[in-house]
Amino acid sequence: MKRKYFSGALPACAAMLLTCLANLALASDKLNFSGKYIVEPAKNTLGGESDSTLEIVQNDDRIEITRLELGKKTISRCTLNGLEGDYTSPSGVSGKCKAQLKPKYLIVESVVATRPQQTSPPVRMHTKEKWQLSSDAKTLSIKSEVDFPDFSPEISAAVAPSTSGTTKYRRAGP
Repeated sequence: MKRKYFSGALPACAAMLLTCLANLALASDKLNFSGKYIVEPAKNTLGGESDSTLEIVQNDDRIEITRLELGKKTISRCTLNGLEGDYTSPSGVSGKCKAQLKPKYLIVESVVATRPQQTSPPVRMHTKEKWQLSSDAKTLSIKSEVDFPDFSPEISAAVAPSTSGTTKYRRAGP
């Protein structure tokens, strides 16, 4: 009787061990954006180069994004579990954000309320960013798409091209 139990338990233990090893391998295959990045100057930039940097700290449940633009530092903490985190736009406006880690990229979505004019009511600005690392992990491309949910689709579409685009950053250091 004991021999049957042991011979059945051994394959079950081996199967569990293989499953754990496979899950560990999958976890190590997740993209990790952690590091410091410096913006690459645009070819047609007027007024010279920008001093924009990103410092990213990523763990299993959130990504922390520290931006330094024109001497102003902002920090956003976006969750990777679908819940809303705290976001601060480069201009200092507070809002909410969340992120989704995909096999080959990261999606970061944020919503802030802005006032086009001081006397006007607040208008929500929704930004969706697609983050991709180059195959050597030395270049980070962030493609931004902006829309304004409180405006009609026509007005939002007219404003979006001036606020959307792609920015490339190079990894600082090793």
